[in-house]
Amino acid sequence: LNYIYIMWHCKFYPDPLQQGFLVRADCKIEALHSDLHKIIDFEEYVTPVAIADFFARRVDRISDRIELLDKALQGKKGRGRSSNIPYICERSDIFCSREKLTLIVRVKENSGESAERVASEALNHWNIPTLDLLTHIACCVFQHRLRHYLAENRMVSFIADGAILPRKSGASQLPMSSPPAIPFSAPKDSDLRRTVKIRMGVLKAFCRTCSEQENFESNEDQVEVTGMAIPAGVTLIAGGGYHGKSTLLRTISAGVYNKIPGDGREFCATVHDAVSVRAEDGRYVSNCNVSAFISNLPVPPGCKASLDTRDFSSNEASGSTSQAANVAEAIEMEATAMLIDEDISAANFMARDGRMRALVMDESITPLLYRVNGLFNAHNISSIVVVGGVGDWLDVPHKVILMDRYVALDATDKAKSISRQFSYGHVQYGGRGVVHRLQWDQDGTPVHRRPTLSSLNSFGAKLSVALLDGGVMFSIDGDIEESGEKMQCCESTDDNGFVDMSRCEQLVGRKPQLYGCGLCVEWIVKQAKQNPTLGIKELLNDLQQEIEEKGLASLSQHDTSLIESVGFALLPRRHEVFMALVRLRGIQFEEMPVVVNDDEDIAKREETRRKEELAALW
Repeated sequence: LNYIYIMWHCKFYPDPLQQGFLVRADCKIEALHSDLHKIIDFEEYVTPVAIADFFARRVDRISDRIELLDKALQGKKGRGRSSNIPYICERSDIFCSREKLTLIVRVKENSGESAERVASEALNHWNIPTLDLLTHIACCVFQHRLRHYLAENRMVSFIADGAILPRKSGASQLPMSSPPAIPFSAPKDSDLRRTVKIRMGVLKAFCRTCSEQENFESNEDQVEVTGMAIPAGVTLIAGGGYHGKSTLLRTISAGVYNKIPGDGREFCATVHDAVSVRAEDGRYVSNCNVSAFISNLPVPPGCKASLDTRDFSSNEASGSTSQAANVAEAIEMEATAMLIDEDISAANFMARDGRMRALVMDESITPLLYRVNGLFNAHNISSIVVVGGVGDWLDVPHKVILMDRYVALDATDKAKSISRQFSYGHVQYGGRGVVHRLQWDQDGTPVHRRPTLSSLNSFGAKLSVALLDGGVMFSIDGDIEESGEKMQCCESTDDNGFVDMSRCEQLVGRKPQLYGCGLCVEWIVKQAKQNPTLGIKELLNDLQQEIEEKGLASLSQHDTSLIESVGFALLPRRHEVFMALVRLRGIQFEEMPVVVNDDEDIAKREETRRKEELAALW
């Protein structure tokens, strides 16, 4: 082991007891396990991330034990600081490469003795549980490859038989004990029930250790698991209250991340670009095309024209407009699936029944119910929707999962029968087709955007990240340059630089992952200033390349506030980075230039002419 001691001075904590040491320890991979290179593939991205995560949890456990023991000897009480986050994400303080593993251990003391003890014990060759390490890696690799299998076979999510879906409590990520928890079982005699085969090679021997499922089989170098596979398309999850609908959706939502062995959901996975969509009252929206859902707004008194919803902005968006913006941005980010829960959605955005359509003839909101089929047909974006109170949704799905006393049933045929019996609402909608199955209007497809240079300059040159409001918000502060360009930029407000991520359902890593979002947004703002012609998609691609080449730690090399606040950062998905960027108050966007050839222009004019004829006929 090679140690590097770094004295850590907390500028926010003048008390010497709050100061301490950072100890960096480097260890060769061969010292951890002599045959590790032969067993695993370091070229697969998740492998070094899984190794780093295993030792991060090991460091936490050892640190807790040493801290509690030291305090007990001093006659003091203490409690561990392990986070118990069951998700495997890249970290800024412990990272792994093909050649070595690097730990950065932080101890709030006036000597580095405890930090060295932690690093020595964590990396001691004789104390490393090799079987646990390889099980951890195999579990992570299995989920990663299962995710690729789903994408290749036009599936959205897979829930394995025997999985424990409910958590111990609303404030805990630990699995509920069974009993009372009921292990998941795929519907019998249904095409939703599938057996997936994942090629694991040498790691197959360590996959069985991860699972206690009776149906878990290992054949040659393949691992076979039976469970429920949700296909691409529109899927409803229905059922009574407290029957497990939202619990199933949360499992699907968490499936975009790899979980640790023993989580109960470690053989459940969802395609990596599935996005949770919900209402966010008060959300900041800038220059977003929501015309597919919000249009024909009334003209305000004193104005000559109504608001153009193809370029919608608001400092305090309502529930329906915020959810419309979230759907539009999911399309812009090329998500392949949307996860929606009726309980946390805007009622008028989700559906409108026939009686309300008869009463309110001039409605500005086109509900999501009317759009999900067109969205899938035009953009191949699937939707998984939890419903329990609006039966109109039974007219649109390809599959229906009924949760009955925590047991999943295939209710697709029954739902179709009910739809034929009760669907009196299948009427034409403004000449644009059957109301529940509108075709997607190309004009409603969001165009890729880029940040405007004037709004970027409002954040200044020297940026830093700070967590706010208990760790559900962050801000980007900067020294604003008093230049002529700054004086011409957009009108600034007191909340410029604030980002509210409190209702982003898939930000699961708590404060460390929120801080990771802040670091990524800070990097993008700096990069966009230097390259103002780049769009959001290109900026995210550059960020991903930077992290792949240099690691997440490269974004926080000069950020002492990270060490002083949360200690380390977790890498968020590019979708959560995008969400943070578009919620950055004060930033403004403009559409990227689009080059349209003559054939496309002629087709667009012909489509417009046909719509006008249909509208006149209606």
